[in-house]
Amino acid sequence: MQYDANSVNFNTLFCDIISSATYTCNQNSSCGCSAGSTVVTSRIVGGEQAPVDAWNWMVSLSRGGSHRCGASLISASYAITAAHCVEGYVSTPSVFTIMVGTNYLYDSTSTTIQRRTVTNIIKHPNYNTNTEENDIAILKFSALTISDSSKLSFICLPAANVDPFTTNTNLVATGWGLTSEGGSSVSSYLRQVTVQVFSSTSNDCVRGGLANSNVQFCAGISGGGKGK
Repeated sequence: MQYDANSVNFNTLFCDIISSATYTCNQNSSCGCSAGSTVVTSRIVGGEQAPVDAWNWMVSLSRGGSHRCGASLISASYAITAAHCVEGYVSTPSVFTIMVGTNYLYDSTSTTIQRRTVTNIIKHPNYNTNTEENDIAILKFSALTISDSSKLSFICLPAANVDPFTTNTNLVATGWGLTSEGGSSVSSYLRQVTVQVFSSTSNDCVRGGLANSNVQFCAGISGGGKGK
């Protein structure tokens, strides 16, 4: 199971322990399976560069020509991202564009790239900017071309009232975020990193500042400091 760090509300606790996991999927599945598998072996903060076709639902959300957040495709016309990424722009969705089909933010040559202007933003009505509860939003855009050559995939969403985040489950966070804890440098290439789900009552989770275990969860490595 994979979740984009900018698309799902969780507190990640970081440290320098090396983790390694191999992720494969059912190629016959209608969601949650990209064109290729990957082995994730990385430091928790910076992660490592993701291979091509490992996470084909990844979306770069940009404003003013600059990458702002990651998102994940859930259909040809919709993607899911974090509410804080679109805060203040719900009424002006066209300031955002999405790009899919590449791991490189500045790719201008790949034949798989598709870009769209965002036409509607649906932000969770109970998003709390202070506690980050319900930090989730849906982006709408004109339909992408989905074909064998596009290699695009959709991420799976859990069924209603089902908690998919079982304690000690391994997850993968992907995105174009910061490459070091407390740093300012973001990656031009998509990166991947393994994290593990913590119990909401664990010391690591409490220290990470979990506000509401009904809508948030903790993931990371025990002993690390708070990160997002």
